[in-house]
Amino acid sequence: MKNPFQRKINIIRTFPNSVTRDGKLGGICLDFYDSIPEPYKSILYIGKNVVIKSNTILCGEGFHFKRQEDKTLKFTEHKHGVQLHDNVWIGSNCTIDRGRVNDTAVGGGTKIDNGVHISHNVIIGKNCIIGTGAALLGSVRVGDNTEIWSNAVIHQGVKIGKGCSVGANTYLRKNLPDYHIAYMEGKRLVIKPIANSKHYRDTVYKSKK
Repeated sequence: MKNPFQRKINIIRTFPNSVTRDGKLGGICLDFYDSIPEPYKSILYIGKNVVIKSNTILCGEGFHFKRQEDKTLKFTEHKHGVQLHDNVWIGSNCTIDRGRVNDTAVGGGTKIDNGVHISHNVIIGKNCIIGTGAALLGSVRVGDNTEIWSNAVIHQGVKIGKGCSVGANTYLRKNLPDYHIAYMEGKRLVIKPIANSKHYRDTVYKSKK
């Protein structure tokens, strides 16, 4: 007997290592590859001693839609790639989207924990730490030696300087100068120099010396 609740669903599926029906790259999981396959070779750079753990998706097109006059949403094509420089560590179940206006890039020595989302056009400096569950939205810039901790959300376009620290569960909508910290105190966002915080001064701040 036919299920009366069953209905036909038409979905364009994006498999981890395939190209979608309209020719857009869906992103790739490298779990079962020894090298970068086509058609990703031209848009994915991986340096030396890079660790990429299971189920991480690289080079999927980012999330960018423009509302049209008739209120429908039109997808904007992403023509740039992803760069992972030497000694980068990427945990499991991360997503690093390819760029729309420039390559999305992770600087040498940076370590990224499980479940992190890095959106299109983001550029992360060298020797940074990104904690589990963090989300860096479109075109964020992160300076060298900066730490962004668990479940922090960095709003699109925010610029974070070098030697900074963003506390866990922080929603950061403001730029952060070099050697500053940002954290939530209740519902209030606190931003201050790292030199004024003993906890962070003894860890991140020493990178200034």
